[in-house]
Amino acid sequence: MAWMRGKTLLVVALTSLGALAPACGGGDADDPGSDPTQDGPVLVPTTTAQLRLVQAAPGAPAMDVYLAGNPTPVARAVAYGATTPYLTREPGAVTVELRPAGAAPGSPAFASTPVRLDAGTRWTVVAAGQAGSTDSNAALRTLLLRDNTVPADQGQARVRVVHAGADAPTVGVDLGNDGSVEVASLGRFQDSGEQALVVPSGAALQVGLVTGNAGKVLTSFTVPALGSGTDTLIVATGLVSEPARAGDSFSLLTAGRDGTLAILRQNPTLYVLNASPDAPALDLFTRDLELSDALPYGALSTSLQVPPGTYALDFFASTPGASRPTTAPVASATTPLLVPGERYLMVAAGYLAPSSPSMPAFTVLPLTERFANDPSNLRLRWVHAASDAPVVDVGPLGSERRVLPDAPFLGVPFASATAPDGLPLPSGGTLTLGVVPSDDANRSPRARFNVTPRPDTRVFAVATDLPGAAPGAWDLQLLLVDTTRTPWTVSAQPREP
Repeated sequence: MAWMRGKTLLVVALTSLGALAPACGGGDADDPGSDPTQDGPVLVPTTTAQLRLVQAAPGAPAMDVYLAGNPTPVARAVAYGATTPYLTREPGAVTVELRPAGAAPGSPAFASTPVRLDAGTRWTVVAAGQAGSTDSNAALRTLLLRDNTVPADQGQARVRVVHAGADAPTVGVDLGNDGSVEVASLGRFQDSGEQALVVPSGAALQVGLVTGNAGKVLTSFTVPALGSGTDTLIVATGLVSEPARAGDSFSLLTAGRDGTLAILRQNPTLYVLNASPDAPALDLFTRDLELSDALPYGALSTSLQVPPGTYALDFFASTPGASRPTTAPVASATTPLLVPGERYLMVAAGYLAPSSPSMPAFTVLPLTERFANDPSNLRLRWVHAASDAPVVDVGPLGSERRVLPDAPFLGVPFASATAPDGLPLPSGGTLTLGVVPSDDANRSPRARFNVTPRPDTRVFAVATDLPGAAPGAWDLQLLLVDTTRTPWTVSAQPREP
């Protein structure tokens, strides 16, 4: 993933990539079949009623949907993330029963809800909560919604938001993610109301979920453009405690006229690490938006969540205020495509003013956080950001205090990183890692670092030159970026004498 460098800001249009896992009625959320259409309102005959199911319960099995007293299901194997088409029925009272797919019609239902189907009405049953949870505040249940049957005006779309996040806090809903919160407080298993919220059609919609009185953004999503005159149900589902890229992570399920439109992962998140030893404190901009302010050497930015797309980044020597400086940036780079559900570390490395033509200049190394889930070990990914060091081998020292020929990290060049899943390092004591030039037959380490592995920990170990180090001195340190919890943190580990 090479990055472009230049002197001017590159204006790059944001690309909406939200629809990662389309699903149609009764199918799986990863079904590769054609997407349901969303090109007009649902029209309800005045003499009948309509009913559908949205399966938004993470961990629940695929469901067969019954109407009590009927031995034949009206929908089969409705998997997590799927929405059935509307079922048209004669008016009357029914009870919707949910059973695991393939279970006998007379077996106990794990959820049921009565519905009075008056003529001309339309209803949505949402399966919500976490299957198997013993917490009554999070356990699987059904939510019954009476849908608005009056079509939205042309040029507009309506959205109704359901909070079905089994482990998420009460949230506010900011349509546009612009600081104007349209729904001040939406508790778990509540919805924003039958009247629904009006938004412009035809353009991607940012949705921010905020917490607390100060409106701190919990996370945000990009909803693809909604059709004119349509109604869309937006269900916040999945688990906040899961990584954003996981299949049951906290996500938005959008349901339209004919079924699930998309499962939307959270907007991508990035952190920037200033590992350039001769760079001043840096302000980071994309176009006129300041992403980070006065980031000194060795520091990690705050969590930066942005809509999916490609961004031009400009680095400036820090100045007061949040306005883009009128001077030229000291360096520029373009990100790779940032996709929903992913987290990135952007390492600013190298020298703004290299002391020799052979020394690599300032660059930005983009790294996707892809550590393996490993509760027993530390997972460590080595990042070579020391431009004064050649291609290196890195590994634990052998009995003769040398780097072994079969060290786990071999031939690592500047501006590169080792395997994304990370090297497993068992806990139980301090481990010394040695760094040696790959072509050094002696294998005596030029730099050594002590690491104390802890279980269920995930760390980028960024090797960088210390500011003011003499050329060829191997005066290195590790900047340890811990991604185990959000927000990420950084700590400095000096080399051993």
